[in-house]
Amino acid sequence: MKRLAYIWLLGLLCTGCSLIDDDLSVCDTGDSTIIIKNVEYQLEYEMKLVTEMHVTVDEKLTSEIEKTIGDTLKRWLEPLFSGKAHDLDMNFYSMDGTDELKHQRHEIVDANQKSFTLYIPREDYMHLAVVNTAGNNSIRLMGAEHAASMRIKQVEGDTIDSHPTAVYTARLPMSMTEDENLTFSVHLYMVNAAVALVINESKLTSPKMTVLMKGSASGFSVRDSIYAFNTHSLVRAKKVTDQCFAVVTMPSDSAKVAPSATIAKRKTNENPAVWQLIVHVTLPDGKITETVLSADYALKAGTLEIIKVQLNEDGSITPVQSPHVGATVTLDWKEGGTHEIDI
Repeated sequence: MKRLAYIWLLGLLCTGCSLIDDDLSVCDTGDSTIIIKNVEYQLEYEMKLVTEMHVTVDEKLTSEIEKTIGDTLKRWLEPLFSGKAHDLDMNFYSMDGTDELKHQRHEIVDANQKSFTLYIPREDYMHLAVVNTAGNNSIRLMGAEHAASMRIKQVEGDTIDSHPTAVYTARLPMSMTEDENLTFSVHLYMVNAAVALVINESKLTSPKMTVLMKGSASGFSVRDSIYAFNTHSLVRAKKVTDQCFAVVTMPSDSAKVAPSATIAKRKTNENPAVWQLIVHVTLPDGKITETVLSADYALKAGTLEIIKVQLNEDGSITPVQSPHVGATVTLDWKEGGTHEIDI
């Protein structure tokens, strides 16, 4: 299930005076004389963001208890995955071999769809677009001076916060030197992903819990659509309800997935976990139980993964209806603890 955003670019020759390519043209408006170099295009942007995140919630949370949790989860996800763009960065890079940034524009959109006008000289460009990075303190947009270096980088730290926004990017070579009337369709795909831990049965009443995500990417190259895994920060999940925690982060490394992955192989370290949720539950006596939930499949960009679990009296977590998720439990967990139980 992909989150897909569309921007339709309609290229039209500027109306008004005649513009001469590769030369200076004088246009008399009656009130003043305007000198314009090269032919420019007027680009009409019509932006539309589309997401189907709620379909995943409705499909996976089906019991009456789960539906109640699912409704709350959908409300929590709404600001992130409603298909609303807050800000849009448009970058146009030279394709003459220099890869330099030629034109840049930042728009505050705050809408599911919106149209505006952009004037740009008639050249060939590599166009890179990014949506929803402003105000996202978990990531940084870097290297925009050249298309090859433009990237989204997750902030560094032992533990960082869940992403507050869904981020979309697009790339498109734009040839504008021949045709007079052009239409460009730019597809923006979601860069990050989400995981929700849902407790559909609990033997404890509102215990103190923390949930961390391990195994997500540290950055993303916008032009090349390649994820980087240079750092290994834990990402802190948000508490949605007493029965649900959710985290938005970069996807996992799909290269780690083996074709015949099984829980047994993962437990013998022949096929290590692709990504993990680390759950700490504090019991009434103050002791802490740690459960590491290990998934042997990739967390893909633009997806919401829901893991349903049971919370036991000893604070351990047992996966429910999740054959590709294993659990390792440490009772009375402390730094360096060794009392582990495989489930």
